[in-house]
Amino acid sequence: MDNALSISNWAMAGFYLLYLIPLFLFHRWQLGLGRTLVSAALRMTLQLAVVGLYLQTLFEFQNPWLNSLWLSIMVSVAGYSICRRAGVQVKKVLPAILAGQVVAMAVVLPLMLGGVIQAEPWWQAQYLIPVAGMLLGNCLAANVLALERWYSSLKERQEEYQFYLAMGAPRPEKPFIQTAVKAALGPQLASMTTLGIVSLPGMMTGQILGGTEPLLAVKYQLVIMVAIFISATLSVTTALTLASRSAFDRYGQLKV
Repeated sequence: MDNALSISNWAMAGFYLLYLIPLFLFHRWQLGLGRTLVSAALRMTLQLAVVGLYLQTLFEFQNPWLNSLWLSIMVSVAGYSICRRAGVQVKKVLPAILAGQVVAMAVVLPLMLGGVIQAEPWWQAQYLIPVAGMLLGNCLAANVLALERWYSSLKERQEEYQFYLAMGAPRPEKPFIQTAVKAALGPQLASMTTLGIVSLPGMMTGQILGGTEPLLAVKYQLVIMVAIFISATLSVTTALTLASRSAFDRYGQLKV
């Protein structure tokens, strides 16, 4: 198959004019989202342009320290975003979130890139950074759901928790962690069951547009889906386990 077709800057600029449609609708319906859309579109374009230039530098240097630095920044930003979006105290929960992300990346990335894709070396930026970005993006969504569900269920079902605590249960928070993990991983399980029938994944579609044979694109997508689910599971379970150790005082009462 041919290589990816080039997209000219003028063609892309013209395509951006389609934003006039939602801007017109927002104005007509008085939704007050016009400025938000313009700001979001500009930030998206600027951020991706900067990342694209930086990734080109990473691809040229192929330096493991530069790759590790960028990966560390990605993990840190993802962890901070999880805490803010879940509405939890950053100082108390961020270490647990970061630990979960690090465990997931440390387990999945070497096995996937070195063992399955067999990239040489496995840490080269062309594979490491895009794959890590996909994994962290899905871990972010899963962790936000897990933390929101865990803390909300603990507060809403306080009497149930106090009952477990009074009965001397060794881990009275365990039923609430189970509920949170199910809520976090449920959407991914649902996505896996309908993949290919209801929707074509973005990575697979991008590879096909880039000239990859469809069957090879399917293999890559299957590997990515496995990696995403394992990463989300590891990050969520690790984060909740560590967060639960600092979330209660010595009397078993919720602190955060």
